[in-house]
Amino acid sequence: MAKIKTAGGAAALVSDLKLEDIRLLENYRPKALTLREGDEEVFRVQTGEEGSISKFGVCFAAATRDTAAQAEITRMIPADVTDVKEFAVDEFGPAVLLLGKVEEQAKQALTGIKEELDQVRAAVSVA
Repeated sequence: MAKIKTAGGAAALVSDLKLEDIRLLENYRPKALTLREGDEEVFRVQTGEEGSISKFGVCFAAATRDTAAQAEITRMIPADVTDVKEFAVDEFGPAVLLLGKVEEQAKQALTGIKEELDQVRAAVSVA
């Protein structure tokens, strides 16, 4: 499940998924990045030019700078905020639980994609 981390004047939503894996899913299994209720899409995870978050979805544009390279969204904490934890809950809370559900199904889809890509790579011969 995604984590919310704070440091100094910033709060970050850090996904369990790598940014590159979300991009891979967008290409091969985009449905794995959505939650549906019946025929209606209720939540979506995607990548883009700028990170954003709402109760309807998350758009990741950056990755953590460590070796994990997990997808993240960072928000500056306003100077007048006295309770950083509550700020983080208000800012990221509505999407965190839904993001966790998407992450679960995305991880399963990633396993399948990586196995399929390994099969394709095995079929490629370079002369």
